[in-house]
Formats: sequence, structure tokens, C-alpha cells
Amino acid sequence: MAEERILVCVTDQPQCSRLIHQGREWANQKGARLQVLHVRTRQKTMMGNPDIGAALNQLYADARAADAEMEIISSAEVEKTIADYVRSQQVTGVVIGPSPRDGSMPMAERLEALLPGVEILTVRNS
Repeated sequence: MAEERILVCVTDQPQCSRLIHQGREWANQKGARLQVLHVRTRQKTMMGNPDIGAALNQLYADARAADAEMEIISSAEVEKTIADYVRSQQVTGVVIGPSPRDGSMPMAERLEALLPGVEILTVRNS
């Protein structure tokens, strides 16, 4: 049987640390390996916004503390990139934050459509 893998999807916001923490708890419950992914969508540089660099550095530190690998992939197609990563890494569960309330379909629903059979956990803001 293949090793279970949990993927935590983070933005460049420091509050995504809570997602990594929740992912670590879920991975511990399942005896799974933990991975963290950030899909960078904008072409702006970190030099133009130093807060992004600081936030990503903190998330890297949080990932290391949670015994997880973190990757950053640049893409304009966030859901497709996540789905491709999940398939290539044989991820069995995905942790995401809540979607913005802009009237569009929530990310969890979009990912469920792309990834049948993969468990999606949405961690609400506390």
C-alpha cells in the first residue's frame, strides 16, 4: 500500500500557518507524509512587496517545523496546478483555507470536481 500524503495549499499570507498546523494534525492521525504548496499567480516580484517574502519565509519555517516539504510553483491556473500536483505526488488529502465570498464557486468544490476520491478539508478562519 502506498504511503498516504497530505497537501496543504497556502497563499502568501502569514495566517496560512494555521493550515500547516491543521495539516500536520491530520497527517499525524493518518500516519501520512505532509507537503505544502504555494501557487504563485502574480508576476510581481518580492522586491516590490517585502511582506510577501517575509510571509513565505515564515511559511517555509512553519513547514520545516511541521516536518513538511514546501514547494512554490508559478502558474495562472491555480486549481489545475494543484490538481496536477496532487496527481503527480499521489496526494490523498488536501487542506485549504476558506474561499473569498465573491459569489464564485468555492475552491473546495472546484477541487472536488477535478480530484474525485481525494479528501478536501477546508480550515475556517478562527
